[in-house]
Amino acid sequence: MSKWIAVQVSEGLFPTERTVQFETVEGPISLFVQSGQLDEGTKRMKVLLLDQDEKYALVQVPSPSGTAVAKVLKSNLY
Repeated sequence: MSKWIAVQVSEGLFPTERTVQFETVEGPISLFVQSGQLDEGTKRMKVLLLDQDEKYALVQVPSPSGTAVAKVLKSNLY
């Protein structure tokens, strides 16, 4: 199921790329994503929800090497 996660957005290396930062349970991470993965108006990035419990969610996020998995607070998903 697709969800959105709140991110901080800044310019990427290329015109169609952005740098995003968001909080995981292990601390903040930054990565480059294609601008099509973002809603820059609401500063949210599209992620794939893999699993969840009452407090946490495991999400798949886009990354330059394919995909990555992050554990985040469920309250940060929309």
